[in-house]
Amino acid sequence: MPTRGERNFFRLPDFAARMYESLVSMNAIRLQHREIAERLTRRIQRGRLLDIGTGPGMLLREVHCLNPEIELFGLDISDAMVALAWKRLSDIPVDLRAGNIRKTDYANDYFDLVTCTGSFYLWDEPAAGLNEVHRILKPGCKAVLFESYRDFDKTALRQALRKNLQGEPWMRRMISPYFLMKQLRITYTVEETARIVRQSRFAHTFKIETILLANLPMWMCITLSKNDHEPS
Repeated sequence: MPTRGERNFFRLPDFAARMYESLVSMNAIRLQHREIAERLTRRIQRGRLLDIGTGPGMLLREVHCLNPEIELFGLDISDAMVALAWKRLSDIPVDLRAGNIRKTDYANDYFDLVTCTGSFYLWDEPAAGLNEVHRILKPGCKAVLFESYRDFDKTALRQALRKNLQGEPWMRRMISPYFLMKQLRITYTVEETARIVRQSRFAHTFKIETILLANLPMWMCITLSKNDHEPS
């Protein structure tokens, strides 16, 4: 079966995970995580939050800094990434697991908020993954996904990216745009994303809006709602 990326990340070696951690340590990515954490902590003051594709745990750290009352959970398909997250988050209470969002062992109606940043486009079976999100989300609660999209304004993105990379080491200024553009070539368009969501249990309870994160015009916010009393 062809893979959009799950197989590659499942087998990710330790050195590649450390390289990824270095790339996402740039100031613009830190700002991006802070802005997302601010959006999330405006939605819940306490309760359980799951970050899918948590990587080295940078978003969970930001959420904890803004509100230590929120119970943090992270899921990633890569054992190497989960190991990095354990090291980064060793001083805070957190539940980290290696696994695939298509099938988890979380209980029904368990989370008050589910989120994901920049990895939805890599899911091999995205509608099935969304159905699992629906199962583990509490009725009346939401999942909020932050994803890049392919039909962005290329000129506006280049200008914003150039500004964001000012002051970064020259290696990051050279490598980061290459990896970003490579990623964007295989992300979904906004309409493709909507078609996928319509195949899931969130078919009638979702909203997609394009937003800026760290001043980059390449992001969409996908809000998925699970109605009160809706069965899991």
